[in-house]
Amino acid sequence: MKMLLLAAFSRFFVMGVTLVGLPFLVRAVLGLDARFYGGAESAMAVATILGSIAAGLLTGKLKSGRLSYVLAAIGICIIPAGIIFLFPFGIIIRYVVVVAAFCGMQAAISVFSIFAVSMIQQSTPDELIGKIMAYTSAVTLCAQPVGQMVYGFLFDKFQEAVYLVLIPSGIVVCVIGLLATGFFRKTEWI
Repeated sequence: MKMLLLAAFSRFFVMGVTLVGLPFLVRAVLGLDARFYGGAESAMAVATILGSIAAGLLTGKLKSGRLSYVLAAIGICIIPAGIIFLFPFGIIIRYVVVVAAFCGMQAAISVFSIFAVSMIQQSTPDELIGKIMAYTSAVTLCAQPVGQMVYGFLFDKFQEAVYLVLIPSGIVVCVIGLLATGFFRKTEWI
């Protein structure tokens, strides 16, 4: 159940920030056209694939006790996307930092999600695997639109100060990841 809540929690933040924040930042805050948004989406797709490949390569090497650091890395990646808006950098530099930060976040969530689902599957009796995975999908998928609504409201309210959304979100995800270290160490499975 704790693993399921961590997976849903990560979905809430990442999908809210990504699906609502990225287009808002690129189009409304930075004022860039659809080509830049398409480029950002393409870069994030590549980051997702690279994160999935990294998860495969880390199988057997990444102990579940260190999975909390992957969750914390998601938060660490969000923070620079907010910090860049505190300084008077040009639009292209802000765009590059935002895209790089979101790509890092996307790669880290891919690794975390793959390992989280594996942990849930390995701790579930064979006769319940279908039910538990359906429940896992339902809970994590329900967290996603809630995150999108919350972040839609937050980005709209703080459109002149998006760092007030991004930096605290990154800190919260990072802290939760680090607080989960004990839980992951107790569930050593790899």
